[in-house]
Amino acid sequence: MSFSVIPFGPWLQVTDLSVGLLFIFAIGSLGVYGIALGGWASNSKYPLMGAMRSAAQMISYELSLTFSIVGVLLIANSLSLAQLVASQQRTWLGFIPRWNIFLQPVAFVVYICSAVAETNRTPFDLAESEQELVAGWHTEYSSLKFAMFMLAEYANIVTVSALATIMFLGGWSGPLFGPGWLQAALPTVWFVTKVFIFIFFYVVLRWTVPRFRYDQLMKFGWKVLLPLSLANILVTSFVVAIS
Repeated sequence: MSFSVIPFGPWLQVTDLSVGLLFIFAIGSLGVYGIALGGWASNSKYPLMGAMRSAAQMISYELSLTFSIVGVLLIANSLSLAQLVASQQRTWLGFIPRWNIFLQPVAFVVYICSAVAETNRTPFDLAESEQELVAGWHTEYSSLKFAMFMLAEYANIVTVSALATIMFLGGWSGPLFGPGWLQAALPTVWFVTKVFIFIFFYVVLRWTVPRFRYDQLMKFGWKVLLPLSLANILVTSFVVAIS
């Protein structure tokens, strides 16, 4: 359902909702219920503990994830994903892309950290930590049920990567060259390439960074990312108001 409003190109989008960003966040927030109910329904203490930790983690980091994009919305003045991409089409000095990663670097860092925590990936995978919880909330599941849990998790990774591409990296924008048919296909190629860069970042992060303790995880979300996102909103609001 989230993919239905994501523009993979200027002409490759199922529907362009005027509140597309809110729609994606509404759909994404349902994942907490699936994890909580999955851990509880397995009738085992390890999955239940993992589900409780995962629910607390996802709810905590949803705040900073949502607040991190407010600065982008203030600049674009729209909740439509296609309009968010269109607001980044211009350039500086004729060759520097006017992407929001240059206008909102703090929001970009907060979004990336919150997105990794929201999708329960290393170093924020406390809900699935094998050393402590024997794989967490899906310990008792196997076969198709386990595959459905994993499919949902990796689909969520693609979704947050696509949102990062749309909000901070100009979406499908990129250099166009060659004949007309190639120029028509290149926007989608640029979009998919940017999404794969974020997914590759997920993989590298898993190989590189050790896992946090749970108290460090919650402290980082509430005492670092949330104040940073709120400060970014205040500064961006002031700049937009006086410009």
